[in-house]
Amino acid sequence: MSTATAASGAHRNALSYPNYRRYWVSAVMRIFGFQFQFIGMGWLVAVELDRSPFWLGTVWLANAIPTILLSLPGGTLADRSDPYRLMIGTQFLMVIGHTALAVLILTGLIEMWMVIAWAVSNGVLWAVAAPAMNTLLPRLIEPPAMSSAVALISGIWSALRIVGPASAGVLIALVGTGHAFSVCAAVNGLAFIVMLMIRLAPRDAPEGQGEHDGGVMAGLRFVFGHPVFLATIGLSFFTSVFGSSYVVLLPIFADDLLNVGAEGFGFMEAMAGIGSLVGTWWVIRRGLGRRPGVLMLASAAVFGVLIAAFATTDHLAPASALLLVSGFAAEIYLIIGLTTVQLLVPDGLRGRVMGIWSMTYFLASVGGFIAGFAAEFVGVRITIAAGALSVTAFALAVYFASAELRRLRGDDVSPPPEPAEVTPEAAAAS
Repeated sequence: MSTATAASGAHRNALSYPNYRRYWVSAVMRIFGFQFQFIGMGWLVAVELDRSPFWLGTVWLANAIPTILLSLPGGTLADRSDPYRLMIGTQFLMVIGHTALAVLILTGLIEMWMVIAWAVSNGVLWAVAAPAMNTLLPRLIEPPAMSSAVALISGIWSALRIVGPASAGVLIALVGTGHAFSVCAAVNGLAFIVMLMIRLAPRDAPEGQGEHDGGVMAGLRFVFGHPVFLATIGLSFFTSVFGSSYVVLLPIFADDLLNVGAEGFGFMEAMAGIGSLVGTWWVIRRGLGRRPGVLMLASAAVFGVLIAAFATTDHLAPASALLLVSGFAAEIYLIIGLTTVQLLVPDGLRGRVMGIWSMTYFLASVGGFIAGFAAEFVGVRITIAAGALSVTAFALAVYFASAELRRLRGDDVSPPPEPAEVTPEAAAAS
């Protein structure tokens, strides 16, 4: 292998950048804490406090509303201040919040209103943290490594989808809910310490800051005025609100329709997660490809068809196979979409656009409510198929309506690597 080739490979591998490695390690811990809170909170409300499903839904809603309503203002805050300080500050407050909740549980003082208040405050913190973390990402790497950086973070979510629920359940079973939240607080504390090890130069004022100084509306106008951004964020929206209905309804699908119980449900979840991990690996190895716009839309269209086919199955084997391949397809188009947004968005609007992207992700909770409501009237199979095919329909509509996205080439969003003398270690200080 030539020196130039080795240098190019290093530039495209996000883990070759020290600051990104620290960011990624902290993300593993942070995302575990995020996933644990859903398992732990469900157990706390339903078992420890012995409350009805209504109260469990109330807690999820209390957590979801701030994330949805405040993600756009959170993105504006990331544009107008230092996203690194926002990330550090929100992580510190999350550690305090998890510690306080653990103490309340262990001392027996916990009450339902406290759980709801904690859920609201945690939702507010994530609404600020999510766009700040995405805005910070380009400062940790060089542009050629962006697809690798996005894929590696996405891979954490995929891996924890496989092992996260089981790990959280085992932890609660071994040490109890209160001590489990103490462990979660400690993990978040370690993530905070690793974040402090990231070393960044002072942030320059983003180019075009003045021309984009229009608050939240400037971000919305930009997205709706540029087909590439509208298409990529639109796919995230349709996936969260409609395409992910199968995730919410999968326990019912496994138990009532396939009759495979908890074991079958866990196996299907694992297969979807494995498919996502394979998709992550594919993007890391291949990058965005020569026609990222076409590949993104094609993958989204295929995802919808695969999930619709999944909705018609009556046996575990074909259902699991379809979830495996659909997980791969979903990972391809979501990673390409976020990478494209990160590489093409103006720095002066990055936080606001990332806030819109984060909001579409948090809208999954709304999608879960819609899926549950629809399934009551039209059934689980039709709800899953209709939600999935809406993603396909949107992808096809964008393909035929947007010549700009059809013509988008890899060179348009994948800058060539810097000269060999510009090393990832040097970039870590920039």
